[in-house]
Amino acid sequence: MPATQLERIVSRFEVQPNGCWHHPSVPTAKGYAQTKYGWPVAKSTLVHRLSWMHYKGEIPEGMVIDHLCHNPAECEGGNTCTHRRCVNPDHLALVTEAENSHKSVRILEYKTHCKNGHELKNNIYTYNSKQGKRSGCATCMNRKVKA
Repeated sequence: MPATQLERIVSRFEVQPNGCWHHPSVPTAKGYAQTKYGWPVAKSTLVHRLSWMHYKGEIPEGMVIDHLCHNPAECEGGNTCTHRRCVNPDHLALVTEAENSHKSVRILEYKTHCKNGHELKNNIYTYNSKQGKRSGCATCMNRKVKA
């Protein structure tokens, strides 16, 4: 019996020394593993979502997949975070979009400076978006608004 498309994708997962699994695809600009999936029209799909579907089941509407293996004390996160490539279902959790967005606020607690070098102590703005609370560097936001 031939393997399904999803089974072929899962069979390519590579176990990393830290317990994360990676798919050998070139990561997206935001650092996530991505592949083509579907029939008759294949669409670009994030591999951690496919891993969840294969091992744990469907992803209900309004829910997203969170990477539990990310440790903000060791990694600032963002587009270069290697944990975004993780597809190990034991390192993933089903959460609401608001919960996942709130995680970015927690990550800022471990940062001392933003990506542009501004000190973050007493320099963080928080605002509500459709995805929940968002935070960032107030200096960068002020410069963006003025421009």
